[in-house]
Amino acid sequence: MSRHVDRTHVFKLVFQIEFRGAEEMTKELEEYLDENLTGRDDRAFIEKEFLGVVENMAEIDNAIKNAAIGWSLERIDKTDLAIMRIAAYEIMYCDIPDAVSANEAVLLAKEFSGNKSPGFVNGLLAHIIKEKA
Repeated sequence: MSRHVDRTHVFKLVFQIEFRGAEEMTKELEEYLDENLTGRDDRAFIEKEFLGVVENMAEIDNAIKNAAIGWSLERIDKTDLAIMRIAAYEIMYCDIPDAVSANEAVLLAKEFSGNKSPGFVNGLLAHIIKEKA
């Protein structure tokens, strides 16, 4: 499986946090992985990404708030927020090149969100990357 497909699974899990809560989704993680995956590498990546977002959600959301000047988290589309949480986690905590994380987020926004979302996601992530430097 490709990393893009893996991130799609992470997106689906992170998106559900808004409706079911992080604790509930963490409990259901193993069941989701059992139903949707066979490869061990894919499973490990998805689990690490999802749990990393959950464990660092306060810092990730703070970075998104700081980058989204004039926008509250509640005002940001839930799809875009889930995508940005994943990318911000990678940018802030992982050894993945920032450009790869931002590009993957834009691809997810094109696939799952509205027409203006890819630009919004890209601009916000560019701000997070700039603040990190």
